[in-house]
Amino acid sequence: MATEAVVSFVVERLGNLLIEEAQLLRGVHDEVRLIERELRRMQCFLKDADEKQKGDARVRNLVAEIRVVSYDADDIIDTFILSEAAKIARWRRGVLVGCLSLQQISELKTRYKVGKEIRQIKLKIAEISNCLVNYGIKDINDQAGGQDARLGGRRRLNAMFEEKDVVGFEEDMTKLKERLIKGESRRSVISLVGMGGTGKTTLAKKIYHDVRNDFDCNAFIYLSQQYAIKDVLIRIIECTMSLPRKQIEKLNEEDLGEKLSAYLSGKRYLVVIDDIWTAEAWEILKRILPDDSNKSRVMLTTRKKDVALRADQLSPPHEMCLLNDKEGWELFMKRIFSDGNSCPSDVEETGRQILAKCHGLPLAIAVLGGLLSTRDVTLSEWSKVLKSVAWHLSESPDNPCGEILALSYYDLPHYLKPCFLYFGLFPEDFEIRSKRLIRLWIAEGFIQQRGDEVLEDVAEDYLNELISRSMIQVASRRCNRSVRTCRIHDLLRELSIDEAVQNNFFTIGSENETNSPSTRVRRLAVYSDTEMQKTINRSTATLRTVLCFSEHATESLKIGGKLIRVLDVEDDEGFNEKVKLPKKIGESVHLRYLNLGLYDITRLLISIGDFSYLQTLELHDEGTLPNAIWNLERLRHLHAYWFDIDGPPRLNNLRNIQTLCLKAGSWIEDGLDKMTNLRKMGIWKVLIAHHKALSDSIEKLCSLRSLKILSGNSISSLKSFAHHSHLYKMFLTGQIEKLPDFPPNLAKLTLARSQLKQDAIAILEKLPHLRILRLYKGSYCSKKMIFSSEGFPQLEYLRLEDLDLEEWIVEEGAMSSLKSVELESCKGLQGCEGLKIFSKHVRHLLGIS
Repeated sequence: MATEAVVSFVVERLGNLLIEEAQLLRGVHDEVRLIERELRRMQCFLKDADEKQKGDARVRNLVAEIRVVSYDADDIIDTFILSEAAKIARWRRGVLVGCLSLQQISELKTRYKVGKEIRQIKLKIAEISNCLVNYGIKDINDQAGGQDARLGGRRRLNAMFEEKDVVGFEEDMTKLKERLIKGESRRSVISLVGMGGTGKTTLAKKIYHDVRNDFDCNAFIYLSQQYAIKDVLIRIIECTMSLPRKQIEKLNEEDLGEKLSAYLSGKRYLVVIDDIWTAEAWEILKRILPDDSNKSRVMLTTRKKDVALRADQLSPPHEMCLLNDKEGWELFMKRIFSDGNSCPSDVEETGRQILAKCHGLPLAIAVLGGLLSTRDVTLSEWSKVLKSVAWHLSESPDNPCGEILALSYYDLPHYLKPCFLYFGLFPEDFEIRSKRLIRLWIAEGFIQQRGDEVLEDVAEDYLNELISRSMIQVASRRCNRSVRTCRIHDLLRELSIDEAVQNNFFTIGSENETNSPSTRVRRLAVYSDTEMQKTINRSTATLRTVLCFSEHATESLKIGGKLIRVLDVEDDEGFNEKVKLPKKIGESVHLRYLNLGLYDITRLLISIGDFSYLQTLELHDEGTLPNAIWNLERLRHLHAYWFDIDGPPRLNNLRNIQTLCLKAGSWIEDGLDKMTNLRKMGIWKVLIAHHKALSDSIEKLCSLRSLKILSGNSISSLKSFAHHSHLYKMFLTGQIEKLPDFPPNLAKLTLARSQLKQDAIAILEKLPHLRILRLYKGSYCSKKMIFSSEGFPQLEYLRLEDLDLEEWIVEEGAMSSLKSVELESCKGLQGCEGLKIFSKHVRHLLGIS
C-alpha cells in the first residue's frame, strides 16, 4: 500500500542527500548510507508483503512497523539537517555561536545522538527482516517500470475518455432534455436520484452541456455535505455573470443573494446543483433564484429521495437505473479499449465474468475497465483480475462496490498510491488545479526522476494514468486539451481517506473525534476554525504538510514544528489587515512548497536565502524580495507578480526554474536569456527600456508554454514567435504597431490596449488552432470590425469587452466552431450583422445599446 511508497521516498531522499548534502551530513555520512542500504533492501520484500498483509495480521503489523521506522529515519535526518543549517545560517549572518570548544562539544553531542538513533533503526530493520523471512515473504524485484513503458501510449489514450462517451443513458437523456427545454412555464426542479456510483453526475453534465445554450445563462456547481451558502452563491455568480471571484468574495451572503437574484430576474436560466444532501440547502437557494414563469430550470442530483421530493412536489424525480448487460459491456469495452478495438474472443468470457461482479454499477464498471486497460490482453492476466475481484468480494459481500474500488487501489503501482491518497486531503467535490496538484506531489517527493524527463511531465503522466483508470475525473481542460482541473468521486475519496488514516499518511481535522489512530501527524488538511483549534492540541512536531481551506487560515500557521515541507495557506479572506507570519516559518529550512496569501512576510524575507530546498514560492502580497532569492537553486516556480527584487540579479543560479512571474526589473537584461527551461513567464510593468532585452531573450526561450506581458506603453518590439512550437497561451497588454508572427500552435490569445485595426483581425482569423480570443479595452481602435467568411475556423470562445465598436459584421461561415460569445460594455455597438445565427451561443450582451 502506501508503505511501499513511503520507503521508496525515504530511500530516494537519503540517496540524494548523500550526494547533494555531503557537507551538512559530515560526521554522520556513513550512518546515513548504512540506513539507506538497509531500507533499499527492505523495498524488495514489500511487494510480496503488500499482497499477504490483506489476510495476515502479523504481516500487516510488520508493514506498519516498516512504515514507522522509515518515518523515524526521515525525522532523524531532517532534525539533524535543521540543526546544521541553523548553524550555517547564523554564521552567514555573522552571529557568533559561542567559543569554539563549546561549539565543537555541541556538534559532537548531536552527531553521537544521531548515530545512536540510526543504529537503533538498523537493529529494528534487521529484526523486521528476520520476521519477513520467517513469515514467508519473498524478495521480489518490482517490474512495474518495464510495464509502465509498454503501456504509456495506451494510458494516454484512455485519459481522454470524457463524459461524451457515456453509455446507457440515451433514453433518459431524451426525456430529461425535453423536461428541461419544454414543459411548463414555472421554474421547475428536476432531480436525479440514485446511490453513489450510478452516474448521476455524468448524466447531469452531459445534459447540461447539450442544453445550456437554450438558456440565457447557466451554472453547474458541486455541493459538498459541509457546504457554505456564501460559497455556493459565489460559484453560481461566477458561472452566470462571469465575474472574477476576487470581485465578489468580500460581499456577505445577503448581498450576494441580492446581486444574483437581481441579475437572474427576467432571464431564463439553468442551474445544476450536483450532490445535494439536505433539503435545507435548496430551501435557502430557492428564495434567491427567481421564478419569472419563463421556463427557468434547476436540476439537482442527490442520493436521498426525500430531498428530491421536497425540492419540487409537482416534478417527479428521475430515478437512476443500473446498466443492463449490453450497456455494461459497452461501457466496459470503452474503458479497456479506448482506441476502438474489439475484445479478443479468447478473453471475452472471462471479461463478462468480471463485469458480472459489478452488478451494473457504472462507477464499478469504469474502474475495473480502467484497471484492465493497464494489463496485457491475455487470458492469464484477466483470470488473475477475476480471481482478485472474487477474493475481495468474499471479504465484504454486503459492499461489492466498495470492495471493487478497494481492489482498484490495491492494483495501483507503488508510485501511484501516494498520489491517489493525496486527493483525500482536498474537500469533498473540490476542483483541484492540476498545476497545483503536480507541484504539491513533487514537493512531497512522490515523483521520481525518469531518465531526462522533467518532473512535471512525469507527474502529468501519473495524473493521466489515474484518470485512465477512472480513479480520478477530469473537471475541465485547457485550450491545448491538457487537464486544467480534476476531482475525485465521493466514494473514491472515502476510500482514499480510509487508506490514508490506516497508513498514517494524513489527518483531516474533524469536529468529531480525530480520524487518525496516531498522535504523530505528518500531513494535515483543515477545513474550519473549530477543526484547527482541536488540531493545535495534538502532537504536530513531525508535521510535514499543511493544506488549509478555511477562510480564516491564520491559525494554521501556528501548527507544527520546523520540519514543515509544504505550507499551502492561500485562502485568507477572513481578515482585513495583514497578519505577521510566525517566526518559526522563517526557520523552516526544509520548505519545498510555500503558498501564502496577504500576510506580512517581513520575517520570511529575512531568511528566504536559507530555504535551499524551496521549489515553489507563491506570494500574493506586494513588496521587494531580497537578492538572496537568486540563491535558491532548486526553485522551479516563482509567482510574485507584485514584487521587485533588491540588488543585482544572478539568474544563472536558477537552472531549474520553469515558472517566473515578476515585476519587470534589471534581471531582464542580465540573464533572462539563459533561463531556457522556462515554461511560463509573466512580467508586469514592462518599460520601454526593457523592450530590446526582453524581445531578444524571449526569442531564445523555446520551452515557453505560456507568456504574459503587461506594459503601460508599447510592446511593438516583439519578434517572431514562429519557432515557439510549445507556446499555446499569450496575454499581451500594450500597443502593438505590427502583429508578430504568432506561434504555430497558439490556442488562447488575450489582448488589451493593443490599438489594433481591421488588418490585424485579418491576421488573427487565420490562426489555425486559436480556440479562445479575448479582446479587452483598447485592443481594437476602429469603429467597424469584420470577421470574414471561413475566418477563425477553430474559435470556440470569444469575449469582446469595453470596445468602441459601432458596427460588427460576422460573415457567413466565420467562427464555424463557436460555442460561446460574451459581449460586455460595448456601448456604442448598435448591432451585429450575422451574429443572429449564433444567438444560442451568446451568453452575455451587457452594455449594448
